[in-house]
Amino acid sequence: MQYEHLVALARELSLSGFADTLDRQAGDALYTEMAFAERVASLLIAEKERRASNRLTRMLNEAKLPVRAAPEELINKEARGIKPAIMSELLKCNWIPHAWNILISGETGTGKSWISACIATAAIRAGHKSRYFKVSDLLYSLTMTLEDGVYLREREKLAKYKLLILDDFGKVAMNEAEKSILFDIIEDRAGTLSTIIVGQRPYNDWHAFIDNPVIADAILDRLSRDRHHIKLRGESLRRRDANFENL
Repeated sequence: MQYEHLVALARELSLSGFADTLDRQAGDALYTEMAFAERVASLLIAEKERRASNRLTRMLNEAKLPVRAAPEELINKEARGIKPAIMSELLKCNWIPHAWNILISGETGTGKSWISACIATAAIRAGHKSRYFKVSDLLYSLTMTLEDGVYLREREKLAKYKLLILDDFGKVAMNEAEKSILFDIIEDRAGTLSTIIVGQRPYNDWHAFIDNPVIADAILDRLSRDRHHIKLRGESLRRRDANFENL
């Protein structure tokens, strides 16, 4: 069977990595002289790497992260309260199987969402399905499902994510239904799945913000165990004077 037929057959079987590598190897004496097992191994490794790359791309797209983030950049930063040694450990994501929670707080523009995206990217690279939401958007969409009768089903969908990122917590006031929904989300994940909560409010202000003693106590109690708090400081990174040299 000729090369082009083998390549076509591999593509028909959805072996794109195998097919592309075989196509590149065609006519190259270095590969034609390889032992059969070694040659097949090189093609299978190429297919495995292509599938891993495609899976990573799909998971990153599904996560809907707010920014494209490189975890490696986070390790090298030592400012605004970031501790590189601790960040390095967090980016290993060994805490996710233990269902730890991460709280990230700081003034607007200090890089909270970017840090959460760095951690989520590292988690995805480690094979943990992750999903980003703005808290207000998620609570609003789940509130709409209460009328449709699919609320429980939508909550169950969140459980497929090993890591859930809830951004802008404390920015928009919640009504009573949204407070109950937030509790349901935290309760569903407590002790089994990890959550990153991002917001400007310091942790000791959460109880007053939730403004429902029963729900606030319940939420804070479930977040009180196995959590790590990243407290950022400094002025907004978005602030910059106009400069003609930047035009």
